[in-house]
Amino acid sequence: MSLTTTDVKNLNLEEAIQIAQEIEHLEAIIKTKKQQLKEFVDQNGSFIAGDKIWGYSETVSWKFRGTALKELATVIALEGENPWEVLSLPSTAIKKLGWTEEFLSQYGEKKVTKRFSSKKV
Repeated sequence: MSLTTTDVKNLNLEEAIQIAQEIEHLEAIIKTKKQQLKEFVDQNGSFIAGDKIWGYSETVSWKFRGTALKELATVIALEGENPWEVLSLPSTAIKKLGWTEEFLSQYGEKKVTKRFSSKKV
C-alpha cells in the first residue's frame, strides 16, 4: 500500500493498522540488512556508498563517582562557571531516587519530549 499526502489525511483505523504493520515489516528488514552491513564492516572496514560512509562511530560519555562529581563541581565553580548550569541529573538517576513530580517541581522545570514510536501492549 502506498499512500499520497492527501490520502494520509483521510486514513481510517483499518488503513492505519495496515500502515503500522507495513512499518514493522520494513523495520525488521532494515534490522537484518544493518546486521549484514555490520558483519561486512567488521571484516572489511568502513566503506562509502553514495554520499554516506558506513561504519562505526564512537560516542563518549563519562561516569563519575559521587565524591569526584562533587570535586568536579568545585573545579567548575573555581573556573568561574555555575556548575549547576552544566551538570544535570539524568532521568535514570531521578527514577532511582524515587522523587515525585511534586517534589521535583520545587527545584526544577519538567521538560517533556514527545517521540513517535510503537511499543508492545
